[in-house]
Amino acid sequence: MGLIPESVIDDILLKADIESVVGRYVSLRRKGSNMWGLCPFHHEKTPSFSVNPSKGIYKCFGCNKGGNAINFIMEMEHLSYPEAIRYLGGIYGVDIPDTRDDKGGDAGREKRERVKALLTEAAKFYYHQFNDENTGVPAREYAKKRALDKQTLDHFGIGYSPASWEATRDYLSGKGYTEEEMLDSGIFKKSEKTGKIFDLFRGRLMFPIFDSFGNIIAFGGRSLGSEMPKYINSPDSLVYNKQNHLYALNFAKKEQSKQLIVVEGYMDAIAMHKAGFRNTVAALGTSFTDSQLKLCARYCEEVVFFFDADGAGQKAAIRAIKMMLAYLTKLSGIKIRIKIAKVPDGKDPDEFIRVNGAEKFAEVVKNALYVEDYLLDRAYNDNYDDKGIDKGRYQDDICLYGSWIPDEIKRSTMANEAAKVLGANPAAVLNRMNSLAENEGQRESLMQAREIARQKENDLKSRNTAPDEDIPEPADNDAPPEEAPEQDNIYAVVDTASDDELKLFAYAISLGPVLADQKKIAIEDVLRPDDFSGDSMKALVKSFLSVFDAKRGVSFARMSDFFRRVTINGAAAEDVMYRECTRADQAEDVTVKKDYYLGYLYKIRISRVNEIEESLISRRMYASSQEERDAIDKKLSSLCDYKVKMRNKLEEL
Repeated sequence: MGLIPESVIDDILLKADIESVVGRYVSLRRKGSNMWGLCPFHHEKTPSFSVNPSKGIYKCFGCNKGGNAINFIMEMEHLSYPEAIRYLGGIYGVDIPDTRDDKGGDAGREKRERVKALLTEAAKFYYHQFNDENTGVPAREYAKKRALDKQTLDHFGIGYSPASWEATRDYLSGKGYTEEEMLDSGIFKKSEKTGKIFDLFRGRLMFPIFDSFGNIIAFGGRSLGSEMPKYINSPDSLVYNKQNHLYALNFAKKEQSKQLIVVEGYMDAIAMHKAGFRNTVAALGTSFTDSQLKLCARYCEEVVFFFDADGAGQKAAIRAIKMMLAYLTKLSGIKIRIKIAKVPDGKDPDEFIRVNGAEKFAEVVKNALYVEDYLLDRAYNDNYDDKGIDKGRYQDDICLYGSWIPDEIKRSTMANEAAKVLGANPAAVLNRMNSLAENEGQRESLMQAREIARQKENDLKSRNTAPDEDIPEPADNDAPPEEAPEQDNIYAVVDTASDDELKLFAYAISLGPVLADQKKIAIEDVLRPDDFSGDSMKALVKSFLSVFDAKRGVSFARMSDFFRRVTINGAAAEDVMYRECTRADQAEDVTVKKDYYLGYLYKIRISRVNEIEESLISRRMYASSQEERDAIDKKLSSLCDYKVKMRNKLEEL
């Protein structure tokens, strides 16, 4: 289905009022300004399902599902977004233009489906190459060394990409796929020298990567000899974002276990499944991400992590723990226990299971430490040698680690244990932890100083990767050179927003069409994305402006579609903005709303100017020429004039 005009979506949400839409499925009773009923998405005896007619949204405080009328129909009728709009249009008499193409599918959706089909076809090709009597010999020999039996190989769809520049390309071309589709799949690259495309994974053991529904969306490839990098992973593509998936989750979720085991590599995950630990998943060529933690929380109550025993692996463990605890502090609604396991003698899970068996490994999993206990051990072991404990460094480490723990009782317990080692008052240790917990800058400085000190002492080697290198041209000069894969680009979204920013946006929504009335609000006083500091707020403002209607403004229900995609200050954006918009709506007089809106806008813009001025003044101090200083002075003068203008406007309110 093609794109449905924004104006049609607005009409749907205007006519398909949330009370009548939900009322077709749920018996509702009014209590205050909201309607309440038993949630249709989970079993409950006491109503926790709320409908807010004025905002046009629903929210269950039991299972946490919520959204607008379109989202509700998607859930109830198991429809896609366009299908739900057409469904409601038929009921409420809204004409939906037929933007479907001749093949009955949206162009973007059809393109993604073609890529998925291509990847499935590629997996079949790799599988047959692995089992080919001649071609697959090196791959089968490697699999035999790793004790991978036929049943395991078939279960995970292991294949082999032949050592040829064009074999995979020619096969897929014969199946009707274009070069553009091959490039979109992420398993091919185009040579900058020849312009020809080639298989990114040639000569490697192939691991199909499935999404949680069992669709092939990417591949991992392992070299069969000493070639570097040892592993290559598909880059992000039309159907794949490595941060949002976990290897073998499609199998692990079927176990319906309350526990997930997370390892670092494909082979570790496969070995675990083979040994009976079928609740195991693996990260996909990146550091473990908050999106992957959130994904784990959908399927389990406890996560047990295995990190490599070498220096790089243990450094990764600390980084991952820091990230996860910070994420759980922000999103207090996610309840999941974190444990860290350590394989004895520095072995990886695969090697340990092959040597000691599954029963012994079960003890390793059972003996995994809760994260606070692991951090206590790390702080002690990292700073103990034959001379005893280095109390100065131990104090820095344990206070830093303790500051990450969101649970006050667990943090207090850590302080008590640390005090015994330091010979200090537990209250003093706890106070230091609490102080660091409240000071992000100080925490980061301590973390950086810690890493620099460790780096100087240890020659850390990169785990399972190597620097990008130019690979020599093949003998055939017409064949494309193999090129190194792109480095992972992990982008952390900034979701912070100040109180003034939240209030400004809430009043912009609450003002409705008044925001477009130039007699009341000048064009230059319309909010813009650059007025906000965080990525989430910038994205929301862009969306708000893109769907703004001069006659109707933008309803909260319409914004609900965008709120569902992001968090603000670690909480669901819809919940945060619901509170702020409810407060803004209490000011019924339009003039009062307008003044509040403008007041927050001018304050924010003055603050932004102050930040820019500080940066420019700092740059001026180190300017290398008078010309550069003059240019900075000119910018500062312009900023000063602008700030005076904003202050005058603020005073006139």
